[in-house]
Amino acid sequence: MDQWTGVHRAFVIRAYYKSNDSISTAQRLFKKQFSIYQTPPTNVIKSWLRHFESTGSSQGGCGGYARSSLPQIFCTICNQCLSNEKNFSSSVK
Repeated sequence: MDQWTGVHRAFVIRAYYKSNDSISTAQRLFKKQFSIYQTPPTNVIKSWLRHFESTGSSQGGCGGYARSSLPQIFCTICNQCLSNEKNFSSSVK
């Protein structure tokens, strides 16, 4: 399971910009907000920030969290639909 949720990532990114680009302040605010002792490491936060600045999204596939499986889910659903269609057309013949 993903250690850091989208809410965590969004909070850290917001806190970073509100604290004049201070990662340590963002980490301190994170601890206070979520009552979690462990905070995302500096390198992970930097990765989230790079991703946010390049895509405008706090979600994504970099920086210590699980990559999006949406394309895989889409392919699985498409393959199941195609399989069902083939099974249906062969049973009608």
